[in-house]
Amino acid sequence: MESRININVERDEKYSVLKESFHNAPYKLTHYGAPRAQAHLEMIIMSASPGIMDGDRLTINVDMKAGAHMKLHTQSFNKVHPAKTGSFQDTFVNLNENCILHYVPHPITPFKGSIFKAENKIEMEASSTLIWGDILAAGRIYMNEAFLFNKVHMRTTLFRDNKLIFTDNQCLKSAEQPVSDMLFFEGYTHQATFIYSSPYAAGMKQEMDEILAGEYEDISFGFTDAGEDTILLRALGDNGELLYNFLSMLGQMCWEYTQHRQASIVAEENTQNKADEESEVIDETLSSTKKKSVVARKRQKRSNAA
Repeated sequence: MESRININVERDEKYSVLKESFHNAPYKLTHYGAPRAQAHLEMIIMSASPGIMDGDRLTINVDMKAGAHMKLHTQSFNKVHPAKTGSFQDTFVNLNENCILHYVPHPITPFKGSIFKAENKIEMEASSTLIWGDILAAGRIYMNEAFLFNKVHMRTTLFRDNKLIFTDNQCLKSAEQPVSDMLFFEGYTHQATFIYSSPYAAGMKQEMDEILAGEYEDISFGFTDAGEDTILLRALGDNGELLYNFLSMLGQMCWEYTQHRQASIVAEENTQNKADEESEVIDETLSSTKKKSVVARKRQKRSNAA
């Protein structure tokens, strides 16, 4: 089945609003709560299907206009059923100036014998911010299907101002690779990736250095600068819900930090603009006073000459 979801977001004064959208079966796109309960937009992708079947292809297009802020949610774990040819999910994102997109979907669970490919392409302006996550499970653990999928290929490419700054490319073939061992899942059953790409990445990295200095129970992780103004975090664990909550916590932290920095810059610009306006008024007043003084002196000279 060919399915498509289109999301177009614009800024309407202080609110980010859904300008237009499209979805078809088995997917549905709806507001996550009241449309204007907050200044940013919150949407959720829902599905009436028990998962992704063989031959299915889902294409998600997200276009955000200047200044728009959105959190995009998912309903539940993404279950990938057994396949002969494979199933596919393509996500294309375009972020214009000063946009913020927060997208941390639920984990992908590949069933025994499944084939799945996910392609994510994000294009963004230098002033925009991306908060992105994905989680891959080894399979249906309690059905004794860990690492019994045929192939999972997930690739994410990130462009800023039409320049490629980051690529994450994972191709896992459980029958050909030691995917449960070192440099792969390292004995864990779930792997998570978190990306924060923003002009405020350097400051956020300092915050993360402090906040994530300790150890988290049942989660092993590491993070580093990756690409231009981009932070990459990898995490491993044995519980998909736990990793999802961990990435959601990081995402909310990055969201609040980004909005704080944007608001601070706007406040500084408004203060500077006000100071410039006041300076212009003072300059005009001085100029006018100077002109009046010159005219008065000329009149005095003519009067003395007479």
